[in-house]
Amino acid sequence: MAMMLSHEEAVRFLTDVLKIDSIPDKLTNDKAALLNETINLFQQKIPKQYITIIFRKYEDQLLSTMEDIKAQMLSTHGGICYDNNVFMKHLLEALGFEASFNACDIGLAGLQDHVSVLVKSLVKPGDMYYIDVGSSNPFFQAIPLDFNKESPVYKCGFQVYKFVKEGKEFSWWQKVNRSNSILPLNAEDIIIDGWKKYMTFTLEPREIEYFRDHMIKHFVTQNPPMPGHTFLQVMLAVVFPGQKLLAIRGTSLFHENDEGKIEKTKITSKEELVGLYGKYFPQLPGDLVTIAVDKMKYNFEK
Repeated sequence: MAMMLSHEEAVRFLTDVLKIDSIPDKLTNDKAALLNETINLFQQKIPKQYITIIFRKYEDQLLSTMEDIKAQMLSTHGGICYDNNVFMKHLLEALGFEASFNACDIGLAGLQDHVSVLVKSLVKPGDMYYIDVGSSNPFFQAIPLDFNKESPVYKCGFQVYKFVKEGKEFSWWQKVNRSNSILPLNAEDIIIDGWKKYMTFTLEPREIEYFRDHMIKHFVTQNPPMPGHTFLQVMLAVVFPGQKLLAIRGTSLFHENDEGKIEKTKITSKEELVGLYGKYFPQLPGDLVTIAVDKMKYNFEK
């Protein structure tokens, strides 16, 4: 598949959208620092969101094309994990990084329901880093995967997490904090010593075609929807301005305060919900937001 971005377009995206300066110098003298700056600012400016896929009519509700994804990122609309991380992989390749797609299993049921990015040989030949700008969780840096059994514990805003290696499989574990999450715990969650097993993956690189069937299962309207997958049953937009969570999920507004705690506010009307999208996610077209709200048929609590 042809590269989505030229080198010049990638530099222009970093300069004009992410507001990163001195890019040629950083590419020459400290690519790792530039990578982390790119990841950080991307998550601060470009949301993960389901709006642009929810509003589509059933017959049109297919995965975004490469041109769709490029337009969504240049406009800072963002998209689902597939959109954001596919763009990030092509962006990094255009800048000269050795990047590949990675297939992740968030449901822990072998469904390969999340796309992320791996970068190889960043600091030294053969090293490997995990990148994710399509998660509802903050990753403001590339995560090195060259540890033996367990990574250091990372604290990123409200989230505390670590990675564990077992043979060829890596798993991502989150410190459980029931009051500090936008997603509820489920009965089937694997929790050991206060840590929740959130996702697994290997380092096997994948081509984009590998993800088509997996993503369509989750992001194309089904009747009934797949059990356990609510991607098309709830409106969601998540971004991290100032490295702090700001999210609207369903009829709730979440924001992270200065102490790293998540505060939740109930939204009580359609007008309030549409207005909050306009306030916090003004780059999303209001008519699309309204269509998505109407499709959800929410019962607002007074």
